[in-house]
Amino acid sequence: MDLPMAAPMPPPPADEPVAAVVVGAAANSRRAVLTAFLDGESLPDLRPPESFLVIRHGTVERIAAYLPGWSQPWIVPARSARSGAGLALPRPPRRVEVSRPDAPLRRLSLVDSPDLETLRSAGATVLLDAAVRGGALVFVVGAGPPPGQVEHELLRRALRAGITVFVAITAAGVQSAGESFQRAALLAAVPELEQAPWHSVDAATGDAVFLRREVTDWAAREALHRAGAGLADQSAFDEPPTLPPGGPAADWSEQLDRVVRRIGQRVRHTLAIELANLHLAAVRELLFGGGPAGIPGFLDREFLTLSLQASTACAVGVDDAMDEVVEQVFGADPAQRLGPLLREQLRRRLLGDPPTAVAEGLLTTAAGQCEPVPSLAAGPAPVVVDVFAAYPVQRSRCTVPPIGVALAADCWHPRGGPSGMAPDQARSWIQQALRAVEIALSQEISLRFAAVRRGLANLLADAIDSGDAPG
Repeated sequence: MDLPMAAPMPPPPADEPVAAVVVGAAANSRRAVLTAFLDGESLPDLRPPESFLVIRHGTVERIAAYLPGWSQPWIVPARSARSGAGLALPRPPRRVEVSRPDAPLRRLSLVDSPDLETLRSAGATVLLDAAVRGGALVFVVGAGPPPGQVEHELLRRALRAGITVFVAITAAGVQSAGESFQRAALLAAVPELEQAPWHSVDAATGDAVFLRREVTDWAAREALHRAGAGLADQSAFDEPPTLPPGGPAADWSEQLDRVVRRIGQRVRHTLAIELANLHLAAVRELLFGGGPAGIPGFLDREFLTLSLQASTACAVGVDDAMDEVVEQVFGADPAQRLGPLLREQLRRRLLGDPPTAVAEGLLTTAAGQCEPVPSLAAGPAPVVVDVFAAYPVQRSRCTVPPIGVALAADCWHPRGGPSGMAPDQARSWIQQALRAVEIALSQEISLRFAAVRRGLANLLADAIDSGDAPG
């Protein structure tokens, strides 16, 4: 698995919850670290191998599976989960959330990732996004082969993104290869880890005191840092600047139309290229990988990354459009002061009261069609797109409504889905399904940028008429 190169990830918003993503060794070694971190309290063994596991604080134990296509999480009784019967769900969940009253979880949430071999290159991007938003990554070294090139590149990207990295070597890892050898091998491949905290963890005795103390202390500092950053950001809106004299250019409305149209086309073109590459990868998986039976899982993991890419591309595109428009209308210096104010006002308008009906999810069915899933709620209420995510979505980080892409449950059914087709049939189905996704995604992006154009036009017109930036 080669990890794709990615643009630098932006820092998390101040109100994003603090979390540590556990990654690295096989599932049993990561599970040993999680168990030791939680004072030896075992977790129910119910998560499918391709799903993310989010462990957060709650007054009572609660287990919920998030499935695209369902507006609410699928609640799993704790007694059933501990019986070892597993989850009988219509399709694999994107994530399983466990709420527990453990004291360490008061400071931070824990996210257990799937095995890197399961994630592939697409899932690695999702994992890094969760680590950037949470702030930390716990890299586990356990029994078995030492970390390879995939793990090394993941660590390099995490460190470049500013993620705090902790290294945990389990007792099994020490016995199998020796802690000093494991450390030397990792440092030779990733010298930047020299500054990272290293800890040995013995799940048999629950010895994770030092790791738990260091991670929770970091979480407390990170929460204070984010709270301070949030106050600093808010102070910028206390005294809105007065618009410069002379007024805007006479054709500012036409300029706005041209800029938003051009950047919207750029976003759609970028995602069309991603879908073309995905088509080639899916055909390779069909012919040389898991065959038709593996296509649903493969495509759904790729769609999870496509959701992240589409939402990020829209957010970046909107920011670029706003910066360019405000600079053309008011000049470079006022744009630096007005841009954040207008962006915040636009975000509130688009997320709190969408001016047009946009879908928050796209479901690809066994018939090869792509059906939109409309938003069920606005404002701070739960949103549909959250059930499409491997890590919970914070609406406050979105300038425009995010979008989720996934396969419907019937795609896993061998009677109608691609898993029960002959290779030639499955290849045709892949082409039809991806074309349907491309059309639906392009339409949703067009709706979002049309809403941006209308919203920004109203904001600028109000600011020009009043002579003050919107408060």
